[in-house]
Amino acid sequence: MQKTTTTISSYNKSQTKSVKEICEFLEAQVNKGLKKNESKIWHGSPVWFLNGNPVVSYVVRKDSGVSLMFFSGQSFDEIDLKAVGKFKAAEIFYTDVKEIKVSHLKRWLKKAISIQWDYKNIVKRKGVLEKIQLDKAKPAQKNMNHESAHDLRFANMIFASVYPLYLAKIEKKGRTKKELDQVVKWLTGFDAKKVKEVINEKVTFETFFQKANLNKNASLITGMICGYRIENIKNPLTQKVRYLDKLVDELAKGRKMEKILRNVAAN
Repeated sequence: MQKTTTTISSYNKSQTKSVKEICEFLEAQVNKGLKKNESKIWHGSPVWFLNGNPVVSYVVRKDSGVSLMFFSGQSFDEIDLKAVGKFKAAEIFYTDVKEIKVSHLKRWLKKAISIQWDYKNIVKRKGVLEKIQLDKAKPAQKNMNHESAHDLRFANMIFASVYPLYLAKIEKKGRTKKELDQVVKWLTGFDAKKVKEVINEKVTFETFFQKANLNKNASLITGMICGYRIENIKNPLTQKVRYLDKLVDELAKGRKMEKILRNVAAN
């Protein structure tokens, strides 16, 4: 029977020489990069937590390599981290300590602090994973500046650059341009001809929604999109953009059209 390890140190020492070197190096780097962390053996592997939320772990695989996993790594936008599991985790695999790029590891650890999905409360939310809005803990003025920059980015975004992304997203899932245009029309009042017109004009989202006749039932669009709860978004324009994002997301996920349109027929 394999002896159960109770500490990260004993976990590392139980490995073969080459794997032990990887584990001990990773342990040192993670401890250096994550201040005020809690670490322990959790579900059989070393895991580091910030305020009770798991952020990084490593595990020795059967083929004598080590998987370094960031629980929110899919949101880091890092090409070397590969998606793993059904939530937001991403990993990188090492077979030799020399393969570890310290500069990359330092960058990922910084992102592990600033970008977190709430695994701590996932059971309470019955399997629903939500993004932690860490900027709420920052000073009010800094938070305000962050939100202003975020809202300004949406206001200046060109609709013509986003529409093809919407179309590619839904067509990849077997939906059609006709259905996408139906969704856009329900929310904005724009028919396919008008959509083509605003695309040719290269209008910003700000101008796009100024011209739109927002559906009176738009407020029925609720829930999470890209880590934000739509009904809690304070900026009216940003909220309208997220309304559209949410409808497109529902279309791509195969939701029935009558439900996407909140049981109200398109005009």
